[in-house]
Amino acid sequence: MRIRGRTAAFIGVTAAMVLGVAATIAYSVGTGRDPSRTVTWWVPNWDEPVATELVQEFEAQNPDLSVEMVETTSDTMANKISVALDSGDPPDVITELASRTRTYIAKGSLADLSDLYGPDIPRSDFIPGALDAVTNDTGTYAVPYRWDCVALIYNKDLFAAAGIAGPPTTWAELVADARKLTSGDVTATAWPMSGAAEDLVRRYLGFALSAGARVENGVPRLDLASSQAALEIVGGSVAEGWASRSSLEVDNTEVRELFINGRIAMYLGGVFDVQQQLDAGMNVGTALTPGPDGPGLQAADGWGYLVPAEAKNPAGARRLVEFLARPANMARLTITYPARISAGGAPQFHDQYRQPHYEQLAEHSVPPPNDPAWVAMNPFVYSTIQAVALGRTTPAAGARAIQAESDRLLGPTG
Repeated sequence: MRIRGRTAAFIGVTAAMVLGVAATIAYSVGTGRDPSRTVTWWVPNWDEPVATELVQEFEAQNPDLSVEMVETTSDTMANKISVALDSGDPPDVITELASRTRTYIAKGSLADLSDLYGPDIPRSDFIPGALDAVTNDTGTYAVPYRWDCVALIYNKDLFAAAGIAGPPTTWAELVADARKLTSGDVTATAWPMSGAAEDLVRRYLGFALSAGARVENGVPRLDLASSQAALEIVGGSVAEGWASRSSLEVDNTEVRELFINGRIAMYLGGVFDVQQQLDAGMNVGTALTPGPDGPGLQAADGWGYLVPAEAKNPAGARRLVEFLARPANMARLTITYPARISAGGAPQFHDQYRQPHYEQLAEHSVPPPNDPAWVAMNPFVYSTIQAVALGRTTPAAGARAIQAESDRLLGPTG
């Protein structure tokens, strides 16, 4: 096994200087490697420690194959994966967001993996919505391995200090609690307004879905009222001062750091954040996302394994994907929730801190919008939310702009 990326940075520097190409591309090309005996896997850096263990086991069971791992990061992977697929020189296996998969399918960039599903990987064993996100009328183009959505994470000590007994359960409580919590160096919440566009848009979409928007066949159906309600919370909160102005400068990771450092009292985040907060000694709580009159909705999303249509070793890629898709391996590689039902029964997925996220996922979520036109529209929604946060436009005007763009790209809402 060869591990490329951050773990081999010093090895790659000289080659990158000589060749004058980007490090990620340099790392993905093994000098003199035999494509029939090597499988190149692009894997997110947060999965790398466990992925390394799994690859060692895979190679022991498949001595005719060697796996070359290339680390990707959340802030650059979407562009790098798109460029690699368009270039005709992609890796053999890619770990990628399910919600971006249909964009690649539409371009003909992925291999149909329908043949992998059967007795060993039964379709009935996947969480509802997971396979829909990576399937169209011609086939299934990925194997999902992780499925989750955000929910509310809050600092119990800061809530107690503000005289608040528990987490908000409605939007009215959310705003009232936020105003109480915003004092001195502490602001109620923050939003990831400087990271990947889909991270911020996903927060907006959750509130819009709670206010009446819907997802039909992968297409979000928005309306003025739902968009305005979402913008009033996600963008208006910054303009009004109960969400941190730092939102304009932080991504998901940095929002979590603001929370750990006691600068914000609550935020919408993934269950994978909670362990880091517990390790930091925080008195942390989790709860369902507030909605207008009770639990709100969230768009679930997940990660899956793709095999590019132009993979150099498609047979080896399928063998690696089959291995990674085993329930035990799937459970090891995710600290959120495995996409296969049979992999999700372990106690670590259902303790007191993770159970609200599981309830959000199981009872108060919908499959993600994944139409390529919506993916293309994400940057527009992202910039509109930022404009509301900066006070350059109002939630009502922002909603009208989003609706006009939605009608243009997605078709009028029926």
